[in-house]
Amino acid sequence: MHEHEHENNPAGDDEERTREPEREADRRPEPVDQAEQDAIFAALVAQFDDPVDLTRPDWPEAENLRARSDIAGFTPQPRPRTPVDGPRDWAAAEDPDEGHFVPPEPPPLPTGDTTATFAWIAVLGGPALLLFDALVWREVAGWPAWVGLTAFLGGFVTLVVRMKDRDPGDPPDPHGGAVV
Repeated sequence: MHEHEHENNPAGDDEERTREPEREADRRPEPVDQAEQDAIFAALVAQFDDPVDLTRPDWPEAENLRARSDIAGFTPQPRPRTPVDGPRDWAAAEDPDEGHFVPPEPPPLPTGDTTATFAWIAVLGGPALLLFDALVWREVAGWPAWVGLTAFLGGFVTLVVRMKDRDPGDPPDPHGGAVV
């Protein structure tokens, strides 16, 4: 046995290692054969319709709550009253500003690239025009079909051509892996 194996072995020497599996086997229950399991199950089924002993409590006596036979002795506690609206001879204390969070002004919306904006309008508006044409006139033909198809294709090509592979600040990837 190597020295590092002996250090990692909690059992120590060979004698203790051979005794450990015996202890595990002692902890395991003995397997019950099928006939014995069937007998236990049959006994449980036979007791199913036996009468229940109602005098035996189902839980400890300490957990039983006393039943109140009369609720006449029960008096509700008065609720605290809120001040009545109207004139009063005292001034209500002003709540000081507790330093509530006031969010800062949101930053202005970024001014997008005009070409990209029109490309997105074409990509989304072209199919919308075709759908409108199909719903209103029940056919997709003529100049609306040509405009819708041309707008979609032009916008799509514009967006694909303008795509960047990487941000200028990103270091080059020598392995050519996925960019997330």
